[in-house]
Amino acid sequence: MMQVPSTRNVMLYDSQATSRLARVTSTLEELRWQYAFRHLVMGKARDGRMPYRMLWHYERLYRFVLDLEAGAVIFPSMLPATLPPQLLRELKWFLRTSTGIGQDGGAKLDPELGELRVFVQHGALTLSITVINDAYEYCTHFLVRLADQVLLSFLNQPTYSNYRTSFLTMSVDTAATQNL
Repeated sequence: MMQVPSTRNVMLYDSQATSRLARVTSTLEELRWQYAFRHLVMGKARDGRMPYRMLWHYERLYRFVLDLEAGAVIFPSMLPATLPPQLLRELKWFLRTSTGIGQDGGAKLDPELGELRVFVQHGALTLSITVINDAYEYCTHFLVRLADQVLLSFLNQPTYSNYRTSFLTMSVDTAATQNL
């Protein structure tokens, strides 16, 4: 089980921030088993951001960031490389339907608890939820579930096999060299 660092070590300045950190860490630990992260490692906090690394789908490392300054949970650079325009358009449509009542009848992102942002930064897709009303556990759970749907449902369509093969495949040996 992951230990929540002391406020002195992570440079968090109030008990509310420490509470948020503990709640997000606990939620990720619970989700680790449900969504089968192979490893979950907490990094060092810096400038109000707590990074986590997980070995997950396609044997890739994914970063998850709790940004206390922005009040957000983020999967930065979740999909690497420049996304083909058609894939990006279809992915944005997929994400819009996933944050509403989707075709699968799945739960929607409650607009009173979080706001989804999808953007491309340095050629890679980032998913972010701005947390509203201190709903860090809810937004963490929703973002992990949404990322899981993107990686397993959306990208498993035959249309995207070239992208999957070219950009998402990583060997366990490669992950080991990245210190996870």
